[in-house]
Amino acid sequence: MLLWSSGLLSKWGFGDGDMPDHIWDHVGDETYMELDWRPVLRLLVRRHLLPVLDQDVVVYDIETNHNPIRAAKVDGREIDDMRDNEDITLTPDVVEVTWAQIEEAIQEASRG
Repeated sequence: MLLWSSGLLSKWGFGDGDMPDHIWDHVGDETYMELDWRPVLRLLVRRHLLPVLDQDVVVYDIETNHNPIRAAKVDGREIDDMRDNEDITLTPDVVEVTWAQIEEAIQEASRG
């Protein structure tokens, strides 16, 4: 799975916070219906995206039907997640998360 760093900058980032179809296909319909993806996404972003960013990114969690983890600040600059924020570049652009890392986050999020 790919986590695009630009997902941190928008209310609609990370596929609007929805479980990617290929993950849904992998876990199956039964697990999909029971799984709350948003805590899993938060764990994946914190563990695998934030540590490799070249910028200082402060994030916050939000309970919503949209992207549940967003940048509050990038290098001290406040972020408005309703704007396009095209003038901000986060590097690297993307990180790849393995299926094993996703499974681990699913298990941890399921335990609460």
